[in-house]
Amino acid sequence: MSINLINKALRYVYLHGYLYRVIDKRHKDYVRQLRRRGGPVRVVFFAMSVSMWRYQHLYELMLGDERFLPVIVISPSIDYNAEQQRNDVQALRDYFNSRGMPYIDWNKGTPADVKGEINPDVVFYPQPYEKLLTPAHDVTAFYDRLVCYYPYAFWTSTGKWSYDFHFHNLAWRLYYSTKYHQAEARKTAWNKGRNVRVVGYPNADDFLRGKYSDVWKPIDDKPRKRIIWAPHYAITPKFGLIARSMFLSVADGMLELAKSHPDELQIAFKPHPRLLTELYAHPEWGKERTDAYYRAWADGCNTQLETGDFIDLFMTSDAMVHDSGSFAVEYHYSLNPVMFLSSDIEALLATQGEIGKAAYKIHYIGNDMADIERFVGDVVMAGHDTMRNWREWFFNEYLLPPGGKSVAQNTLDDLVYSLFVEEDE
Repeated sequence: MSINLINKALRYVYLHGYLYRVIDKRHKDYVRQLRRRGGPVRVVFFAMSVSMWRYQHLYELMLGDERFLPVIVISPSIDYNAEQQRNDVQALRDYFNSRGMPYIDWNKGTPADVKGEINPDVVFYPQPYEKLLTPAHDVTAFYDRLVCYYPYAFWTSTGKWSYDFHFHNLAWRLYYSTKYHQAEARKTAWNKGRNVRVVGYPNADDFLRGKYSDVWKPIDDKPRKRIIWAPHYAITPKFGLIARSMFLSVADGMLELAKSHPDELQIAFKPHPRLLTELYAHPEWGKERTDAYYRAWADGCNTQLETGDFIDLFMTSDAMVHDSGSFAVEYHYSLNPVMFLSSDIEALLATQGEIGKAAYKIHYIGNDMADIERFVGDVVMAGHDTMRNWREWFFNEYLLPPGGKSVAQNTLDDLVYSLFVEEDE
């Protein structure tokens, strides 16, 4: 047996035979120490990119609660190329500065010593993956604290990959969106979802606020249908799966669709944050072609490039075309018609849980430019939308936070109860 196999076997035994079994006790011991220490609970929110920042409202609630001391730390994904990291960091600075929010900035040479300087009690992490951020900020450095997590997307997939990573079993609190996600965790995770609390989907607080900024490029007074195109980043097959994204086959066609309808359409290109990195590495694209393509969307008379937040974009649009997992649910907050692109929709549905299957079935389905053009012409422009009632049903069944409260308030209520009220067993 090789050394690698022996090490993997030993790690498995350590995690499943020991650490997963004692982590609950460690968490309870830490909470006891917090209560004895007194003073505010120090909370760190790691901010990786604007599009994956989910903690705005919770952060604001904590600012007004003397029991908490919240701190934002900017730290981009080290899995992205250098240019995308720079873009993400600058976008976060702009976002927080525009709101007058203090933060600890990113310095690639010497990233902030969060553990030494802030010594957080609670850490909110942006994704459930280890080795995501620079080692000093990576979640593996904070499993001795109380790690919390909002899903960065409205999760629709099922199985181990979605609910049973080391992170899922070692985190203190997983704040999930619905009772259906909790049921999946109870069925799939090694710890049976003991650390899951249902609070609603964090972006719901923005989707449901009722007032939205018009983020569309001003052109003239002529009314146009506003369409979002949101391609996923998985442009090549991986792990034995087909390429999820249809970007390579429709990229030129989508740009031409906008150019050929300057008086009827306005199209926003909303790529997954990772798509830029994937295209830079693609043998047929590379940096020069990719940059030129992104510029074409940014500079077109009736097109625009959107790489940041998307709430206002969604809620002021008329329709969307995409192949993104989370957007398959999130766009239904708008109640607008939406097309999902897939070369094998049945294979995709086989990976989905109850919510995912329901979300995709109220999409119009396409797999090439001809399908997109029919959707735009018949459904968006002519108004022949046959799925409106089904989307309204989905909205009421799955998208509203529980308890009639905001997601942030549900989360804060659980934190207060868990840290200050709940009695030890």
